[in-house]
Amino acid sequence: MGFVVAVLLVIVGISGLQLRVSQMKTRDAQRKADVELVGRALSVYLEDHKILPAADEGKIVGCGYLGGEVCEWGGGPMIDAEGVTYLKKLPGDPWSAKGWKYMYSTNAERTRYKICISLEYKADKEFKKDIQCNWYAKN
Repeated sequence: MGFVVAVLLVIVGISGLQLRVSQMKTRDAQRKADVELVGRALSVYLEDHKILPAADEGKIVGCGYLGGEVCEWGGGPMIDAEGVTYLKKLPGDPWSAKGWKYMYSTNAERTRYKICISLEYKADKEFKKDIQCNWYAKN
């Protein structure tokens, strides 16, 4: 009887661990998809204006009146001064309620961008251990 209980506990433990890993991978996949989507919108914006929206403390300046206000991740829409919408809604990190966030930055000329995210699953083959953010999309 004790052996059966021990085997069942091991099976439940392994299943719980696999579920947790699966959830981390799912959130990480969402993060990567989010920043790729934002990256495509930024590329179109750059084509249209020959300059990217400014960055302000990790956020895109491209929302609100004439696109001149800071966009909150998970808010939007991202627009320009002519009212062209580049994204109806900026995505937010799946764990934004826990303080996780995306970080946007540009070079001085505003012709290159980088969007940093934090991955949960440290064994991801694209996980970067030597930089401030451990995964990013850039142009």
